[in-house]
Amino acid sequence: MRINGHAQHIKETNQEAFLKGGDFLGAGEFTVKVKDVEFNDKENRYFTVVFENGEGKQYKHNQFVPPFQQDFQEKQYVELLSRLGIKLNLPDLTFNTDDLINKFGTIVLKHKLNEDQGKYFVRLSYLKVWNKGDEVVNKPEPKTDEMKREEQLANGEQKPSISDESNPFANSNGPIDISDDDLPF
Repeated sequence: MRINGHAQHIKETNQEAFLKGGDFLGAGEFTVKVKDVEFNDKENRYFTVVFENGEGKQYKHNQFVPPFQQDFQEKQYVELLSRLGIKLNLPDLTFNTDDLINKFGTIVLKHKLNEDQGKYFVRLSYLKVWNKGDEVVNKPEPKTDEMKREEQLANGEQKPSISDESNPFANSNGPIDISDDDLPF
């Protein structure tokens, strides 16, 4: 069967870009260095900061740029740059993205449920200032059993819980016969 079609949503024309895999940071707290700054938005609404920890695992954060549509975007912009040691001449928000390369910080990544997709994704919660001599942090936070259950339920999977497997009466379809002598009451 021949499949025909034309891309409507992706703008990338180099298919090699889709081969990129990578070892990415999950939720947790990590001391990172800015490895790269990417510009993949043709309308220049944001740039992507590529953070990398000492193990070579990465986290990419999209940062909106001026003019901002929301006040929280402007605050996030100034906080991110300030905590990475970029000096702004406020209220002027101008800076050179090359100045971000090799800057250190500690990022705190949190699990966030995307209810539409029924999955947890990792999002940047905040960035802490990291000074030379500070402890290098590498504290991953795996998904909890509750998070995994939520994802299973959202995806229509019904796996029996441990309590169901250990309960001999869980799959009983008839009456449960226990003599009155065996009952504690």
